[in-house]
Amino acid sequence: MSAAPRTSPQGASWDRALLILLAVLAASMVLATRQLIVPFPQNAAWFESSALFPSLMLALAAVGAVVEAFRRRLPQPTTGSDELDASQARIGLAVAILVLFGLYMWAVPQLGYMSSTLLFLLSSSRVLGFGWRTTFALSLPMALAMWWVFAKVLKVHFGHGIWL
Repeated sequence: MSAAPRTSPQGASWDRALLILLAVLAASMVLATRQLIVPFPQNAAWFESSALFPSLMLALAAVGAVVEAFRRRLPQPTTGSDELDASQARIGLAVAILVLFGLYMWAVPQLGYMSSTLLFLLSSSRVLGFGWRTTFALSLPMALAMWWVFAKVLKVHFGHGIWL
């Protein structure tokens, strides 16, 4: 027995419209990424570009939104679900991490990649409720590993911060 679709495949629904809007916004931001990231050397190789990873993530978000919008046109089973329970969401915590990430994006060209990554990992670990020992045990090696991979191996340009 097939379950009825959540919304009519013929008509538009607010959730599919929102997904398409998000896909269009993400795709347009992919095209504008080089102009949004400053300072940005225009002659950098594609794999050294600081716009590579944001562009990839925005493209992934755009494709995911289109796939999800299409998936919502199909009938959904009424059996058990693997979806998260939205009643368990901690919106304040999510907003705090988003604010910290926004500050991190601002801090990278100001302070440098290594120092701003370490500060972001330390502060977000504390916001998430990790103990000090766990915070330092995770944050310091992860910041060093990320700096080594992105700055030294991939040679991604992050601007000239006042620190490392």
